[in-house]
Amino acid sequence: MYFPTTALVALMQPTPGGGDVSVALVGNDGMLGVAAFMGDFFESGRAVVLHPGAAWTLPTSALMTPGPDSVQVTQVVLGYLQALTDQMSQTALCQRTHSIEQRLCRWLLMAFDRMPDDALAMDLGDLTVQLDVPIDVLSGAAARLVGLGVLAREPGRLRLLDRAALQALACDCHALAQSKRGM
Repeated sequence: MYFPTTALVALMQPTPGGGDVSVALVGNDGMLGVAAFMGDFFESGRAVVLHPGAAWTLPTSALMTPGPDSVQVTQVVLGYLQALTDQMSQTALCQRTHSIEQRLCRWLLMAFDRMPDDALAMDLGDLTVQLDVPIDVLSGAAARLVGLGVLAREPGRLRLLDRAALQALACDCHALAQSKRGM
């Protein structure tokens, strides 16, 4: 199992057309390899590192060893699975109901929530895959955020300048998810 501390990872699921769709983000809030913990050693999707960084690794067997803390470990993993399921459900709803700019703002907030600082080693090309929108459409939404002083685009990097403004521009999906997580 992997526990990212400074890395950001997208969970991707294959589509019938041979592509992939992003279903969730994992950063310093979660773990990768939950299927193995649950006894399923076959992952239906794949994990893609979006922002390089560090992660703790732990053999799955270490979490499954019976002992005085095993019930608490299981409860933590199941709690994370619930949060991950909530994130996937909210992402599906957001994809169908909100504008590209709102979805971009929500995605950026989710990413920066899981990062130790205000910079992502990503460019718009990476985001087109995450949001499943054409580059020209995403460029327009990103240009608006840059023009408002919310985001800075640097070569291979996105930097958050004004979190409050980004939250104001995002759909209510992010705030709803935060309230569920107790943040």
